[in-house]
Amino acid sequence: MKVLIVYSSVHHRNTEKIAWAMAEVLGADVVRVEDAKPEDISKYDLIGFGSGIYRFKHHKLLFKFVRSLKSRWEEGFYFLYERKLKR
Repeated sequence: MKVLIVYSSVHHRNTEKIAWAMAEVLGADVVRVEDAKPEDISKYDLIGFGSGIYRFKHHKLLFKFVRSLKSRWEEGFYFLYERKLKR
């Protein structure tokens, strides 16, 4: 099974670290959302999308990329990283 993880990681790169850790276990390819191409998606059986949370939402570039996809797939997952603020 070919697996791809598309992620957006801006501030501390924590989501990027999670994406690479999952990729190591899954044997997945990893790509930043800025470098992802919709035409490459059809090459994969399972696609994961990951983002940190910014103002209570996933990163807008990730949503823009997902909306640009014309192909459909049956298997997918998403993950997020939310940093807890110290009090």
